[in-house]
Amino acid sequence: MPKHKTAEQWLQLIKQQELSGLSVSDFCTQHNLSTKSFYNRRSRIRKQTPPQSTFVAAKPAAPESGSPPELFQLKHGQSTVLLPSTTDTFWLAALLKALS
Repeated sequence: MPKHKTAEQWLQLIKQQELSGLSVSDFCTQHNLSTKSFYNRRSRIRKQTPPQSTFVAAKPAAPESGSPPELFQLKHGQSTVLLPSTTDTFWLAALLKALS
């Protein structure tokens, strides 16, 4: 990444850090970022965007013609959810984070 990052690049980095499970310090070290800059940018972005609910809306996918996609099971407590293997990874990460 170039030395000067766009707002969109910072937003992606902040999302990556949140999903990574790493501390801000470890994430910044791995990505050659200043922790001070990271916290500053994260603070600015959080002030600009309203807080998000932990509710994850699920939308049924439109059926595709041809053979159905492979399914995988997601078990949480007493519940089991079958999801197509084509499930968006960012959506799945948000779902898992909301369930934890």
